[in-house]
Amino acid sequence: MRKECVWENLKRIIELNDDLKDYSDIETMLNNNPALAVAYMDQVFLAISLQRMKQLAKQINSEEINGLYFESSKIKTAWQLLKNKFDVSSEEFNYAMEYHILSNRKFEDSLTEQEAQQGLKCLLFISEKLIANETQTDSFADLHLSEIETAVTIDGESQEMLMAENNFSTSESKFVSMLEVLQSSSRESVVNAESFGDLRRYMHVERAIQKELEKVLIKLKQKERSSLILLCGSVGDGKSHLLAYMKENYPDLLKDVTIHNDSTESYNPDKNSLETLEQVLAPFADAENGTTSRHVVIAINLGVLHNFYSHQRKKGRFHNLCDFIDNCGVFDKGRHVTNHDGDFHLLNFADTQPYVLTGEGPKSPFFLQLIDKVTSQDYANPFYNAWVQDQENEITSAAHCNYFLLQQEEIRESIVQSLIEAMIKKKVFISTRSFYNFLFEIIVPIKHQLLLNDSLIPVNDMLPNLVYGHPDRSPLLTILNEMDPLKRRLEVTDRLVTNLILKANPFQYVKEELGEKSSIGAWKHVNSMFQKDIQTEFSRLFLRQHALLFRKNYDDAYREFVKFLYSFYIGDEEEIGRLFNLIEKVIYAWKGSPKDRYVFADSPSKNFRIAFEININPEVDENMFGSVSRLDKVERFTSSMRLGYSQKGQTFLFELDYKLYSLLKQINEGYRPNRQDMQDALQFSEFHDKILKSSDKKNNVLLVHTHDGTILEVKKPRFSKAKFEVGKVN
Repeated sequence: MRKECVWENLKRIIELNDDLKDYSDIETMLNNNPALAVAYMDQVFLAISLQRMKQLAKQINSEEINGLYFESSKIKTAWQLLKNKFDVSSEEFNYAMEYHILSNRKFEDSLTEQEAQQGLKCLLFISEKLIANETQTDSFADLHLSEIETAVTIDGESQEMLMAENNFSTSESKFVSMLEVLQSSSRESVVNAESFGDLRRYMHVERAIQKELEKVLIKLKQKERSSLILLCGSVGDGKSHLLAYMKENYPDLLKDVTIHNDSTESYNPDKNSLETLEQVLAPFADAENGTTSRHVVIAINLGVLHNFYSHQRKKGRFHNLCDFIDNCGVFDKGRHVTNHDGDFHLLNFADTQPYVLTGEGPKSPFFLQLIDKVTSQDYANPFYNAWVQDQENEITSAAHCNYFLLQQEEIRESIVQSLIEAMIKKKVFISTRSFYNFLFEIIVPIKHQLLLNDSLIPVNDMLPNLVYGHPDRSPLLTILNEMDPLKRRLEVTDRLVTNLILKANPFQYVKEELGEKSSIGAWKHVNSMFQKDIQTEFSRLFLRQHALLFRKNYDDAYREFVKFLYSFYIGDEEEIGRLFNLIEKVIYAWKGSPKDRYVFADSPSKNFRIAFEININPEVDENMFGSVSRLDKVERFTSSMRLGYSQKGQTFLFELDYKLYSLLKQINEGYRPNRQDMQDALQFSEFHDKILKSSDKKNNVLLVHTHDGTILEVKKPRFSKAKFEVGKVN
């Protein structure tokens, strides 16, 4: 949508005291008097904001915000209400706040034309959201979709997208429009606990926490005394979705139950979020515990819960509730005590990972189910249905091609494994919302365009490149870029690239290696890569797609670590014994060892180094080791192990995660850790120091000459007045 088009369509939607000026008049004002232009745009901003509020309230059948908030002195508060009550996307909210800040500077001499242009850009972005939503609700039948979708509005340049070249199609894609609901910025991605539409009903995937919530609610039906359920987790993990699902499918269980969603209902002009939470929880304060006639369910992020807990501990209120939170161990990684106690219940999405550990390696039935909801070849699937309709209408793009690739089981499995690897290696949390946003990003390129045929798809818009080659698009893609197959220099990858470059018919070779159904899209013009000088781009695509189709165990350290992790939780002593063998070797190699059972205590920069004798025995955290010994899969765990050694009656444990394990493995293979390594592995370094401090320093101490390797043994003689006795060992 061109900027002029957006501005003209505003005339149909917003109301001003005077008619909206033409876009050309605004441009003239911006050039001649930026401050005056911003002053005029303030009226437009207030009108757009008010209309946007009415639009959103109507969409979710909610009460409108008081119109008095949409005055210039209170407009910031109005947008905060829009964000918290109506789930306005962070991007739209940020544009509104950017304009608000600019507006406050309009009468400063330093205000430039460029800054005023940026203010107009903010208005146009919000206007585009307003117009698009009005169009979707058929409020303005004469607003043509084809006109709206033929150009990009807010890109700084107003570049036309679909009609720039003859290669592009002017048709509309129902499929790509459907995919947009997967974006984090989409309203559909943030669920209101009060509503559960057809799309969310289709997208629902049953989880263990749902069954747990059902059981608690059934028990509460038998109780007259009120109870509190804390439904905890992180942003976007599905708390609101679960409550909306329960309200839709089990209304009897939620009858006479008060539901409070802290992320969407905490804001009140007169109270901060903690004060609002105190008000909701007031019936469960110590003096009034359980006095309300209704049960209460609160969906709350762990960070907010921790703030509330800390605040109440300082104030000395809500003792019973705070004690219950302590007993749950909800803030202590790896600690699990009880989730139910009297009137209090705590269900935590963060208790379980979105993947499980098995003897065959980690798996994620949950992530696979989420992908299947999008890719299943079933006409009940609205995404597939829209994709088929586009095909019938001969509409194609890179997104259509990538969707076909994602339907292949090998690619779906490989992508899920890559996400699990990212979670274990980088300790990232992937919420349901961010997972769906990720699917959108690997299907739809940044500069999406409809094409006349799929052979015109740009190489860099193919799914494998979208998975690994766009670190600037989102934090998750940044992590996957660090795990890019191109960064693993192996013999097999060198062979694949060499063959691709040397083959007389590269396309035939691609079909042989990747398979007929995978050789689509950009691959159809691979034979012309030398003419267009894009062989490097095709080589990258080839390696990335090959890795997705035929996932290899490129990373031995990762494969070994997840095996040890599984063995730790099921209590496989023999397998963990092998891990301890590795750790013990590294203890001796960390700063070096002059001989068996002796470890250096200082750096090699001196003429003499001192070494102490150690006598250590392996130890594990008994609360974690073997905690699921009777199950064939591990569902409740952290991606690290607490283990260590004991010496002279003292036990020293440390946290072994993938990053530390990878370093220890390198050291065991001969790598000498530098200062940065020791700093990165600070916990292990401190553990090593504790081992040395607890060693016997009165007997069997060695002094080693760094130049010639001479070893002197220092002893305290048993029958002598001398304090020490020194003897040469070699």
